[in-house]
Amino acid sequence: MSLEEDDARDWLDAYVANIAEVDLPTLGPRRNPGNIRRLLAALGRATGTVLNRRALASDVGGAAGPIAAETLGNYLDALDRLMLVEPLPAWRPHMRSRSRLRAGSVVHFVDPSRGLAALGVGTQDLLHDLDAAGLQFESLVVRDLRTYAGPLRGRLSSWRDAQTGREVDAVIELPNGRWAAFEIKLGENAAGAAAESLLHFASNVDTQRHGDPSALVVVTGGRFAYRRTDGVCVVPITALGP
Repeated sequence: MSLEEDDARDWLDAYVANIAEVDLPTLGPRRNPGNIRRLLAALGRATGTVLNRRALASDVGGAAGPIAAETLGNYLDALDRLMLVEPLPAWRPHMRSRSRLRAGSVVHFVDPSRGLAALGVGTQDLLHDLDAAGLQFESLVVRDLRTYAGPLRGRLSSWRDAQTGREVDAVIELPNGRWAAFEIKLGENAAGAAAESLLHFASNVDTQRHGDPSALVVVTGGRFAYRRTDGVCVVPITALGP
C-alpha cells in the first residue's frame, strides 16, 4: 500500500507517542513521557554525532534543569532494549601516527525516521537544511550497512582522530579479519574530499596488524557508481545490497 507523506508522518507520530507514553514507562518506574519525547527529539538532532550525555541531560530536563545522569542512563538503556537506538562504537585500531582517538559512540537510531518524527520534521524541512539532511542521510546509510553486514557477521564502528577532527563514518570488520571503510555524503560533489579522507585514514592504519582494507567506499545520494583512479569506490545508496 502506498502512503502519502502526511499519512506516513501521522503513523510515525502515533508510534513515537506510543514509545513515550506506553513502551518506555512499562520498562521501569517514574518514566516521564515528556522527558522521553524530549530525549527522542534530542537524539534526532544529534544523529551522526558523538553522544554527549551532558547536553542530552540538559535537553531532556528542559526548563526544570538537567536530569540526573543515572536517569538519563536508564532512559538510554530502555531505548536500547526496545531496539530503537544502536549507536556506533568507536573503532580504535593500531595507527602508524600518534593519533589520540575518540572513545565515544556516534548516535544513530535503528530507523532514522523515528528521530525525524520526534522532531516533527518532514521532507520540505530537510530540503531547506541540507546539513541536517546530510546527517540523516548518514544515519540511513548506516542502517543499510548494518543490515547487509549482519548475515556476514560484520561489526560496524566509526573512527575519529580527536586531535585533527578527521573521521570515517563507518568501518565494517568481518570475522576473517577483513575490513572496509566508508564515508557517507549526500551530495555527489563531496565525493572527492571524502575519498581523500578515506585514503588519509587508510595510510595511517597499521596494516601489519590489521591488513589492507578490502574496500574504501564513498556512499552518496547521487546516481553514478564508479571506481576512481586512486582505487576508492563511489557508490549511490540505491546500489547497496547484500
